[in-house]
Amino acid sequence: MLIFAVPIIIWGFTGSYFVLMDIGFIRSDHVAVKQADKISPSSISYPISELYQAYPDAQAVIVKPLLKQMVYQLKLPEKSLLINAQSGQPFGSITEAQAKAIALTFQHQDAISPSTSIVLTKLLTTQAPSELAARHLPVWQIRFDDIAQSTLYISAQTGDVVTRRHEYWRWFDLFWKWHIMDYDNGEAIDNALLFYTAIGSFIAVFAGGILIWQRRKRYS
Repeated sequence: MLIFAVPIIIWGFTGSYFVLMDIGFIRSDHVAVKQADKISPSSISYPISELYQAYPDAQAVIVKPLLKQMVYQLKLPEKSLLINAQSGQPFGSITEAQAKAIALTFQHQDAISPSTSIVLTKLLTTQAPSELAARHLPVWQIRFDDIAQSTLYISAQTGDVVTRRHEYWRWFDLFWKWHIMDYDNGEAIDNALLFYTAIGSFIAVFAGGILIWQRRKRYS
């Protein structure tokens, strides 16, 4: 029982974190766009038919505002591409200055430090951190100076925020690994270690209940 007490304590501690923390805050719902730009038809002059003629292998086309101008976002078989919706010229990769400008369109609503500034800007091209899927590379990593060290990952191809993270979310991910006892990726909730530990803990607790019942007269 002393051996099984270790995972039981970890389950209780990590489970308490999941219950006590607001899931909306964990998912960075407090870091949101200040004001969404509306799409104006007059700002789109390049015909979409010519766009498909120039890029016949395009799988999808999205019209969206980006840094005060309208662009087409093309989903190609191997990558995404931005096209100016007025001139039809390729937009090019997102620069550091543009990534910062996109990041500053987000505000920290109802946060302890609503007024924040950028403290780190880094382009990730070959190796993604554990909190970011490698399929999103290349991305700009933008970190703010708020108490949670909120971080935005902005695609260098599309300018979209592909994911958001902060310290409390990172603790959540770590505790989740401990909770399900998958110390590699933290995704396999049906792993053998968790299964046999849970069965062993149940047997230990059940046996303890029998011993208490057998000694009930002594305890009373």
